[in-house]
Amino acid sequence: MRYCTLADLQLAIPLQTLIALSNDAQPDLSYGGTVTPPQLMMEVIEDKVRQAEEVVDSHLRGRYTLPLLPVPTVIKDLTIKLARHELYARRPEGGDLPDAVVRTYKASMHMLEQIRDGKLTIGIPTGEAAPESGEMKVRTSERRFNKKLLDSY
Repeated sequence: MRYCTLADLQLAIPLQTLIALSNDAQPDLSYGGTVTPPQLMMEVIEDKVRQAEEVVDSHLRGRYTLPLLPVPTVIKDLTIKLARHELYARRPEGGDLPDAVVRTYKASMHMLEQIRDGKLTIGIPTGEAAPESGEMKVRTSERRFNKKLLDSY
């Protein structure tokens, strides 16, 4: 996990929900039953975070030096939202994904596209000089004291 940690993910997804989304032995813990060992659940979570990080990297590749160090907060937040969507998408048999998860996923993808297209910045240099906006032109009159006049003194 480069762009977000398990603790970051737990701030976005309640612990019981995170366990239910990553538990392959018993998706709904409220009915009891066996539980996937924590190591396997961590592997599921890490895989979904890796997928989210790869989506972020695919949008930023060629524009920024990857991996981003230090990680800008906007990239951490986008990674959390994408990983959250990936975890919820593992349980499609339970019906539609929650509306908030779908909305934040779409907004995150839109923001990544804007960063990729240069319409938004993540606050770190791209390695290239930023072009100045607009063009500056200067208009002056002919020099009154030119070299010939000054040499005659």
